[in-house]
Amino acid sequence: MKIGGLIGVLLVTLTACANQKLTATSCVVAHESSFIGAGGSQEHISVARNGSPCTIGAMVRGGSMGEGTISVRPTHGVASVRVTAEATLVSYTPARDYIGPDEFTVNFGPNFDLKVFVQVVPI
Repeated sequence: MKIGGLIGVLLVTLTACANQKLTATSCVVAHESSFIGAGGSQEHISVARNGSPCTIGAMVRGGSMGEGTISVRPTHGVASVRVTAEATLVSYTPARDYIGPDEFTVNFGPNFDLKVFVQVVPI
């Protein structure tokens, strides 16, 4: 798979969500992240209603995947992308008092999309 001129394997790691117990200040990221073909991957996260943002790190070969853009915006929250030297950080914050599913897509150039499925739940 070609990403930004590099051939590599996408590794989605956990950042702020590492403890895997849903609380008002943390989220849960499913361990079964998977590829959806040569041009994409998907991630499943659970966040608390009115909770803190959930952030996942997208990496290739131990570093950032580079600039990503939100190509499909979430309907019931706000998604953002920030690049660091170590990873591209993808964050989701649910809309106030919303409970239910949401989703968004981050595009990393013409050849790769990361689709994030969200479940906002009461705690």
